[in-house]
Amino acid sequence: MPCTDRRRIDYQPGQAALDALDVAEGLRPDLRQQELIDWLLIVGVSAVTHQHWSPPQLLGDRRDGWKLPSGVRASR
Repeated sequence: MPCTDRRRIDYQPGQAALDALDVAEGLRPDLRQQELIDWLLIVGVSAVTHQHWSPPQLLGDRRDGWKLPSGVRASR
């Protein structure tokens, strides 16, 4: 898909998202950052729409207060 046909998404991640990105980099070190974000988005939506899995509760609309679940940590 040519870049001109793509929708531009400006995104400034909160700390929990940055922490999750660190974890994901350890899981998929072969991916560049944009590929990794795409992969996470696709996997995340697939997981959330699956009936037997429930995502972590991220309460409120202040994403700066969101945290990764306690068992999820970066490998580095």
